[in-house]
Amino acid sequence: MAASDEIPILSENEGALLDVVRRNQPITGYQIAQGYGKSPVAAFNKSKGQIYPMIRRFNKAGLIEGSYVEGDGRGTEVWNCTEKGLEALRHWARQILDAHLLLEDPLRTRLMAFDLLTEKERFDWIMDAKAKVARKIQEVEAYNSEVDVPFQQFVYDNAISALRMRMDWLDRLLFAHTKTETSADKG
Repeated sequence: MAASDEIPILSENEGALLDVVRRNQPITGYQIAQGYGKSPVAAFNKSKGQIYPMIRRFNKAGLIEGSYVEGDGRGTEVWNCTEKGLEALRHWARQILDAHLLLEDPLRTRLMAFDLLTEKERFDWIMDAKAKVARKIQEVEAYNSEVDVPFQQFVYDNAISALRMRMDWLDRLLFAHTKTETSADKG
């Protein structure tokens, strides 16, 4: 991203991080990293090694501007979105790409290799996935009570609905697996 008058196209991670700046400004890089570390979403950049370079790119591109905290001997900077940053976010928020419609799903992809597993391994995998989804539901519910974000109820509803849908899918998989296993035992 180079500094120019052109509004840059933001990736998902860039848009999410820039929106964190916008919603929490003024905010330090450390505060951004702390917020990401608490998120139950695994895909967020949780590494300071990714957050700070992105902040530098945003600053260089004119999407954010920083100021030093007065009286802070460490040289801490706080960041605010610029008008250019807000315009980039508006563009990002309006986008609906094909990649957003059917998301990558590592569990679904692994299922295509189920034929390599024994019946017990398949059963154990399903039960382990169900337990982890149940824990993630609890984590999202707890996180929802700790944060305050725009349109929070809809964001929460999307996350919980996706997890419940995944649990329903795992239940159907378990039913089909046990039905197949029972049929094989009778044969």
